[in-house]
Amino acid sequence: MIAKMLKSAQKFLLHFDTRRRFFRRLHGAQRVLDLGCGDGKNCLELRETAAHLEFYGIDLLDPKMVPGFIQYQQADLNTANLPYPDGFFDAILFVHVIEHLENPMRLGSEIHRVLKPGGKIYVETPNWISMFMPSFGFKRDQGYPFNFFDDRTHRKPWSKHGLYEFLRQDCKLNAVKAGTRRNWLKFFLDPVIMFFALLRGNRPYLVSSFWNVTGWCIYAIGIKG
Repeated sequence: MIAKMLKSAQKFLLHFDTRRRFFRRLHGAQRVLDLGCGDGKNCLELRETAAHLEFYGIDLLDPKMVPGFIQYQQADLNTANLPYPDGFFDAILFVHVIEHLENPMRLGSEIHRVLKPGGKIYVETPNWISMFMPSFGFKRDQGYPFNFFDDRTHRKPWSKHGLYEFLRQDCKLNAVKAGTRRNWLKFFLDPVIMFFALLRGNRPYLVSSFWNVTGWCIYAIGIKG
């Protein structure tokens, strides 16, 4: 019963999350690109608040692993140019991908090219402080890192200033905001969530609250002038 109540509370508190706030501001958008879309989690979240959008995704995954509502292209972001026309997208999501790339600055001109004038990008990545977090072995097989290097595909952590300059210098966009991704309303519930996550062996819930409490993730938002 308590676990069910916490799950409902957590779902409600997602409305106040940094990323969700960005999603809600896309009400006038038409096409959204998820760079490194994975299995489509970000698009699924966005679809809950903006079902009218056309979703596009690009990643290395087998197309069978990507939801059918995403117009998917299989490509390596380390080497490939973005296979889309100039000024095609109203918004781009670049969530927990930049830290995996060998030379993300190479993508800057491509991001600028495919965004429409007035188009927005949301970038999110682990904070550099994640390098100093404990590597907690609890239910490690469920994934979700505590320490930056728990994920062996991570290459480089970023700072808020670094993300800001990536948007400003490499993408040639107006960098309008950079900060720590936190949900302050959820913050006060997180110790309870972590306690029950430990009891139930649920590492994803545990890590999600740990990230929120510690400021594990940072973000930046840019707009094409």
